[in-house]
Amino acid sequence: MFAVPDAETLLDTARWVSGAWLKKKFPHAAVQLGTGQHALGDSSLLLTQAAYDDGGAEYATRIQLREDKLEATWRTTVTAVRSTTGDGGSVSIDLECFPNSTQTFRTSKPNLIRDLVGELKPCDGVSRLSVNALRVTHDRVDSLLDVLCDPQREMPTVVAARPMQRDPLWSERVAGTMRQIAGDASAYLLWDLAAVDAFREAIGHEHRVGPGAVRTFLPLVDPAWASDAPRHRLLGPARLTDPADQTWRGVARRVQMLALERPLPCRLSAVAFPDRVAEQHRQERRESMDKARLLTAVPAQRVGGYDEKLHAEVSLLNGLLEQADKELSEYGRTVDLAERANASMQEQLQAVIAERDGEIEDHLTTLDALQQARAEADRFRLLLLRQGRSAEVAEAAESLPGIPSSFEELWERLEELEHLAVTADRRVAFGLDEHPMSRTWAAKGWTALVSLNSYAAAALGGFNGGFYQFCMAPPAGAKPYPVKQVAMAESASTMEQYGHERMFPTIGGVRAEMQAHVKLATRGRIAPRVYFLDDVKGTRGGSAGRLVVGYVGPHLTNMMTN
Repeated sequence: MFAVPDAETLLDTARWVSGAWLKKKFPHAAVQLGTGQHALGDSSLLLTQAAYDDGGAEYATRIQLREDKLEATWRTTVTAVRSTTGDGGSVSIDLECFPNSTQTFRTSKPNLIRDLVGELKPCDGVSRLSVNALRVTHDRVDSLLDVLCDPQREMPTVVAARPMQRDPLWSERVAGTMRQIAGDASAYLLWDLAAVDAFREAIGHEHRVGPGAVRTFLPLVDPAWASDAPRHRLLGPARLTDPADQTWRGVARRVQMLALERPLPCRLSAVAFPDRVAEQHRQERRESMDKARLLTAVPAQRVGGYDEKLHAEVSLLNGLLEQADKELSEYGRTVDLAERANASMQEQLQAVIAERDGEIEDHLTTLDALQQARAEADRFRLLLLRQGRSAEVAEAAESLPGIPSSFEELWERLEELEHLAVTADRRVAFGLDEHPMSRTWAAKGWTALVSLNSYAAAALGGFNGGFYQFCMAPPAGAKPYPVKQVAMAESASTMEQYGHERMFPTIGGVRAEMQAHVKLATRGRIAPRVYFLDDVKGTRGGSAGRLVVGYVGPHLTNMMTN
């Protein structure tokens, strides 16, 4: 959905663009956009509706295409509403899929959205939505900064910077991304190195977009606050130019996910369309019934006339029955789709509630661990100050390393963990960055890896227990992980059915079973896990003396999630 500044021509433009799209889709059908239901073939039905204000002026239109196919029912709905006070309008485009089997369908954005964006020229605050990225030269950087910092902006803004050297794959991927986000985000392209430098100078080093990079800026950008930068995900040129790396697709997926989470503006959610189709059918039935009554009220003069009148009555009644049958069938189909949509919404609601409860539990656990860490740090700080070592206290406070804000950043810092060997597929881990909770998961993932590294160091130094015991009763100076989020084994039934999912590569590529894992989230559909093999005291060839992390990614299948 998006806002349109020109309300005067909004409804007409929405109709003719939708009509042109329908004519391309159904070249052999007569596309009618007048109010009512129109068949576009044996299995496609077009419904058009209009709403009028108290003065009789049209202020809203809805065009809905339903396609009943063998594999699924698809429903595309365009709703356009103009303000009655002349301050613009709003447009929403919904694509719904109702599968007729357990098969999962991946929907793609219809060309209709790009057509509407191109013709209506919608806006988001001071930014303009477009089908392709808008070019930004060095003298237009200030305008781009105004867009990013605009408090009225509600959608993401994707900013790309052209690479130093021409790369066809980069161009193809970025252009495809910009087309996919049309209508859901504004898009800009820093045209040359001068624009890149000017943008970095204007917005600051932390929020910069280097040559070949793409950054997704969420609303409420604060260039003066360095800690705000991780909120706006950056995708580097190496990922965009690697043919085997598909992370670039996550840019559009995340933008579209954010678009689905945005609430409808009041003018769209409040509009009510009268059911003129039902009223039209009721009027037709009344007229047919009046004709039938008229026929029965006039006495027949002869046998032949009676036969003719009876035949006419039967024809009318058959027509009424056929119409009623069609209406009942259509009504049943509408009710079925409404019930399925409602069931889907209820399922999503329950998932959100479960995720919320899990996040609350995770935050409470994190707060508890944070409070303990602060208390321990305060004790050490006080001891050092009593010994007159204030300079060391100040130096330690300044040199504290930050927590990674993404799994990509986490991977770049793995060398800091000298006792770990991470053999996990980074592409699976990087996929977590597409989720809104990715920053929290990356921070907890880093904490988990630091804890595993701390355990490995303690084990090499003589600690006798395993990782669970290490977290239960950590030795002095250790960095434990919340023990409630540590599992050292899977259930027998899970391993019997899904043990193959827990075979991960070790050092040298040999695969080994890993059951021990750390939970980065306790609830939700993703609920990431870190699976590891403790061979610190073992003799497994290349992994001997090391703790191997073989998997970082979404929750694997078990007896509860199946």
